[in-house]
Amino acid sequence: MPGTNPQDHLSSRAKELWLNEPDPGPRSARYAAADTNDADGDAPQPANTRRPVNWVSTLYGYEEFWRENGRSPRENTRNLATLPAEERRKGGWAGYQRKFEERLCRYQIIRLDLSPAFEWDPQENIWQKNFAAYVHHLQRTGNPPYLNGADSVEFALGRWFNRQLRQLQIDAQPKNRADQLAVLLALLSTTGAISHPR
Repeated sequence: MPGTNPQDHLSSRAKELWLNEPDPGPRSARYAAADTNDADGDAPQPANTRRPVNWVSTLYGYEEFWRENGRSPRENTRNLATLPAEERRKGGWAGYQRKFEERLCRYQIIRLDLSPAFEWDPQENIWQKNFAAYVHHLQRTGNPPYLNGADSVEFALGRWFNRQLRQLQIDAQPKNRADQLAVLLALLSTTGAISHPR
């Protein structure tokens, strides 16, 4: 029944966006059809739809992992023994999509853009979330987070910000991040909440 499956909304929205400006090749149509059919693997599939059905099925598994765990699957971790093989495979699939984005058809790109579980640049996304959390802490408390051992969240934000400042000092920050930090530091120095050596 439409509307009961979370993918129903995503696939219909992706198809709508794709149909606004469809690409001329038949690949997108096969991926759109597979996504619309919920990747039903029970019926035999023609040879030219097997890959789209597998891709959609893997995407659904990736999104299901995200819904169940509140985070996207990882493909690497410091201790690989703690990373389950299934999670590593799903994380590897997402890494492959990022690496070979130019080989994806337009429908696949649209569908990945709409997926709440998928990020084209996960490291930048994490950085932006940390930056937003730092700013939120400043707005909420009026003070920057510091290395407070009694509050693990504040401690982590303070440590994160100190690392960002260090990278800024040695010109190791990408321009967009350096610009965001410069605006924040200028704002902090004018409010007197904090002083950072230049």
